[in-house]
Amino acid sequence: MNAKCYLSLQADFKWFDDESDYIPTISGGLVAVGREWFNMTGGFDEDMRGWGIENLDQSLRSWLCGGEILRAKSSRVAHMWRTGDRRTGQGRTGAHAPGRGGSNRDRFVSAWFGPFHQVAGGTELSSSDLETYNKVKRKLQCKPLSYFMYRFRRIYVEGGILGHKSFVIREVSTGLALTTSGLRDCGGNCQRLQRANLDKRTKKCCSGIRVADSVNCFDYFDGDRRILNVYSCDVTGNNDNQQWRFRGDGRIQHGAVGDVDCLYAEKTSRDHAQLRMKKCRELAATEGVFKESEHQEPLAARIYKEELEKHQWDQHFPSLPDN
Repeated sequence: MNAKCYLSLQADFKWFDDESDYIPTISGGLVAVGREWFNMTGGFDEDMRGWGIENLDQSLRSWLCGGEILRAKSSRVAHMWRTGDRRTGQGRTGAHAPGRGGSNRDRFVSAWFGPFHQVAGGTELSSSDLETYNKVKRKLQCKPLSYFMYRFRRIYVEGGILGHKSFVIREVSTGLALTTSGLRDCGGNCQRLQRANLDKRTKKCCSGIRVADSVNCFDYFDGDRRILNVYSCDVTGNNDNQQWRFRGDGRIQHGAVGDVDCLYAEKTSRDHAQLRMKKCRELAATEGVFKESEHQEPLAARIYKEELEKHQWDQHFPSLPDN
């Protein structure tokens, strides 16, 4: 398996795979690096504790400071997990356990996220706590995180990670909001959603629906419980379960082509309705019509737009690969 990872806005890594050999972020420990480059970029941060986050740190040290990460498709790695080993257990808390100068996550986000720290959250460390990072960044003239997002804009922009806009989806006949737990009367505090994931045909956004400010997308519909299950977004658009498409007639279909199903509301009483699905062609004219409302620009999208205007990556690197 030649799977890759990308960096989430929550400062975690998520698996995906595509046709490109360029890797946004590595998984823990599965990397070969030259000694000279490892030392030049500062190696492992000595103030991190246990394990966890160091893979993301090493990834950004490469991409933002003049390097690249490529996969070797002919390589094979065996991974045997140790059960009941206290050293392994310690690693699980290592990413968040307080060390000298903050947790691993706090150090990583404070060092590399810049204005995107507002999205990731956590404790923002002082410049003095990050002097080992600052030395490397000054020496190698490392770029800000927005360059990384522009470099992998097919994932971050077209894949919907940054979010084009967020909104509430309401079923027109009932006024109820579409949520992962079904149709809800949620007043002004409804679950916000975003379009997400690449369309495999166009390589543009979007082929799915993401829960706003999360890493999860609508997955399969549970007809018995009348809920939409969520799963980690497949930004490549290859997961058939996550093919949720908005149609011109206001309907939301599951699947890209063929005799597909659509969502609709089945009234159970005057004030209540349940979420159901059936063939789109079987719906009555006014049945299963949804409408977006209450649009907002996600914070991450606004910050990226400001950063792109400030640094003009698209002007400086117009032919840079986007995957």
